[in-house]
Amino acid sequence: MVKPANKLPHMHDYEAHVRAVEEDLEYYRTKRLEPRIMNLIRRGVVTFYGLLEAQSSVKRKLRSKGKRIKDIVARIRVLEDSLDDYVREIGVVSSALADRIDVVTEDSRKERGDYDEFFRIAKKERHGSLEERIERLEEDLRDYRRLLDVFTLALTLSGVITEEELKKEREILQRPSVWNGARIVARAWADPEFKARLLERGREVIRELGIPPGRVGKLAVVENTDSVHNVIVCTLCSCYPYDLLGDTPWWYKHDIYKKRIVENPRAILDEIFRLKIPANMEIRVHDSTSDVRYMVLPRRPDDTAGMKERELAKLVTVDSLIGASEPLHPSELKKAQESGEAIFTARSRDYY
Repeated sequence: MVKPANKLPHMHDYEAHVRAVEEDLEYYRTKRLEPRIMNLIRRGVVTFYGLLEAQSSVKRKLRSKGKRIKDIVARIRVLEDSLDDYVREIGVVSSALADRIDVVTEDSRKERGDYDEFFRIAKKERHGSLEERIERLEEDLRDYRRLLDVFTLALTLSGVITEEELKKEREILQRPSVWNGARIVARAWADPEFKARLLERGREVIRELGIPPGRVGKLAVVENTDSVHNVIVCTLCSCYPYDLLGDTPWWYKHDIYKKRIVENPRAILDEIFRLKIPANMEIRVHDSTSDVRYMVLPRRPDDTAGMKERELAKLVTVDSLIGASEPLHPSELKKAQESGEAIFTARSRDYY
């Protein structure tokens, strides 16, 4: 059985995209950034006075007096890209801090009010028309990013972290990589509760891993099972969550793949990817759009009991996240590591 292709390749659901940015922005401010600042102030790592000193060196980005972008899609895309930059920079600072000071997860949970609502930082609500909400988001993103920049500068001025450490972390985190998708899959394999929430609310749940959401209004995660195999395509363009899955494989953009994977998915999976799907297994083809991006949750390989999440993530390839292959077996990974050769998959050169 093949699900009918969705013929909406471009952004149509503006509300979903704007709401997603609103929710993500408040999550990372109230759950990741400001609780971390408060915790480090309590510990004496930074001070309010250090923040004030740094604030004078961080220029405020004023609203442009020039021509405003009128295209609503373009404005939403700028918001999504700015949100990604904000989330990545929080990750950069967090990673650099983790290498220098003891960061206790339990302390962070207490600080952000997971156990006591008294400590919970209030989230900002935005009302009005869609355009009014977009304008407020543009202003808030500038303000929230400025606080992050002030905090980062205060840490460097006090010698807690260095510019070199930040640069190194940025180089790692700013490259789209299959590793983000692999981390999501590994956590789902290891944590049944996370998996259940991921399948129900994909975009919201990946916030827990600090992964930038990218230009995604909604992320739909579909699970491969012993009776169902899922595969992803974008029939009219090449909508693809590259922030989660890495660079788009060339074959994903090819007209032959787009057409034939819908017409005869079982045959094309066998012919191109050497993936034989049993006749008694249902194949579902999901058509990604700008509003809804898909990601496959592949089946966990055999002989992986006891493996830690980081090791499990190494078994995940971009092909398996699209449904064009199964994840690697541990023996394949071990053989490649021992030989020093690149891990072979049907399209390994396209994403490593």
